[in-house]
Amino acid sequence: MISLVSVGFGLSAFEGHPIFGFLAAQVEHVQWEGLVFWDLIQPAFMFMVGVAMPFAYAKRRSLGESHSRVFLHALKRALVLIVIANVMASIHQGEPTIGFINVLNQIAIGYLLAFIVLDRSYLTQGTLAVGILLFYTLAWVLYSGNGPGGPWQMDYRNLGGDFDQWLLGRTYSGYYVGLNAIPSTVTILFGVMCGRLVDSNLPPQKIMKLLAMFGVGSIVVGLVMSPVVPIVKRIWTASFTFYSAGFVILGLLCFYWLVEVKGYKKWTFPLVVVGMNSILAYVIFQMARGSVENGVMVFVRPLVEVMGPYGVVMHSLLSLLVIWYVMYFFYRHRIFFKV
Repeated sequence: MISLVSVGFGLSAFEGHPIFGFLAAQVEHVQWEGLVFWDLIQPAFMFMVGVAMPFAYAKRRSLGESHSRVFLHALKRALVLIVIANVMASIHQGEPTIGFINVLNQIAIGYLLAFIVLDRSYLTQGTLAVGILLFYTLAWVLYSGNGPGGPWQMDYRNLGGDFDQWLLGRTYSGYYVGLNAIPSTVTILFGVMCGRLVDSNLPPQKIMKLLAMFGVGSIVVGLVMSPVVPIVKRIWTASFTFYSAGFVILGLLCFYWLVEVKGYKKWTFPLVVVGMNSILAYVIFQMARGSVENGVMVFVRPLVEVMGPYGVVMHSLLSLLVIWYVMYFFYRHRIFFKV
């Protein structure tokens, strides 16, 4: 979330730089096939939603709430997320609009689908995850409306593009498709499974070993699949699901080792401030980031102009600091926005 709010820490300004040019490539989505750091932002967000679900479910059940009551709560949260996403999209468009590619929409749909098997076994959850990816992949391959380049071509002539045209009368920019919500549900399911593992009574060393195996295994599966089903985030292919999840799981492993095993917790405070109000952080990023940047620029413009790309990075970090302080104000006053 901090990477998102900072708009990649301004590193895109180093495009073409002889030394730091590679950093610029990491904070822009790849055009179609492949994966860089920026392509892991949404999978990480959705994965952590899944990680949190077993903890939240267990807490509500311990308070005496029935499974059906918790499900109704989940349904309400999903609907609110969809409303928030479409209100923000409408404001950006300048007119009422409905869409389903915003990450909040994707989370809402995947969150609700994952809840169906939240209290089931690892086997059931894993079987559902594989089944979703298999169904999604076959549907794309067998769809009769694919363009001459086939189902994985960068084109709107595929199952996703035609579905959006049928549902909304339009397609999304950048070749994104609303059907992403189906395979991205698997990313949330992977998070659910890892959340259960972290919350289990297994020894920490065993948990880390399993996370490492799951993470590396997912990366390998994604790479093995990629010659046949390419790694494409914009249509969230099965190979992208596995490949991206593998890196995110290894990220969880690193945090688990540092915080839970080694006990290094103080350094996480800046992250906790944002994480406790992640929805608010996302809304600020969507609705107010530009205003914050303009406000900060008033005071640092001469430096930014003199420092070149380094000034852009400085400006981005200062803007991030302003937003973080707003988040800290809410954190200090124990004001947390939930849906």
